[in-house]
Amino acid sequence: MGYIDTSEKLPIFYNVVQAVGKNCPNKRDDVMLIQYLLDWRYKNCQPRGAVPKGVIKVDGIYGGITQNWILKFQLDIMLSGGSIQADNRVDRIRDKESFCGSVSQMCYTLCWLNWIVADEEHEAFAKTGLFVPLQNPHSVPPPSNDMVIPAAPMMIPAVGGL
Repeated sequence: MGYIDTSEKLPIFYNVVQAVGKNCPNKRDDVMLIQYLLDWRYKNCQPRGAVPKGVIKVDGIYGGITQNWILKFQLDIMLSGGSIQADNRVDRIRDKESFCGSVSQMCYTLCWLNWIVADEEHEAFAKTGLFVPLQNPHSVPPPSNDMVIPAAPMMIPAVGGL
């Protein structure tokens, strides 16, 4: 479940408890937060540019359309010269000093989403909690690795004579 977080560099921003995207836990309320911010980014913020394929719904269901919108956003930031990794994931912001991932050393996708929507659509940013369930920040669990490993394919033994 998303929550309001704080830091010295960004006094108020929205964070997720678990990652959203390819091979991630994709918890309903975390997905809703990302869908809401992406929807505002592409439908209302400048420059508008091309909207990702498909109609995104703020329903908390992670699927192909949400994945397309995440990747489109990451590619747009890269093309504009921003430091971001196009990995189809929106990870929890852990380092609130540098806002960069410890492995990639690139800025978190969620930081970019927060910055853009907060800068361009103050009112929508402030009203996020009215449309997306948010958790009390004091009850947020510590960060986890947030990687879902797909199950190995089931091997079916060959049946002789068929």
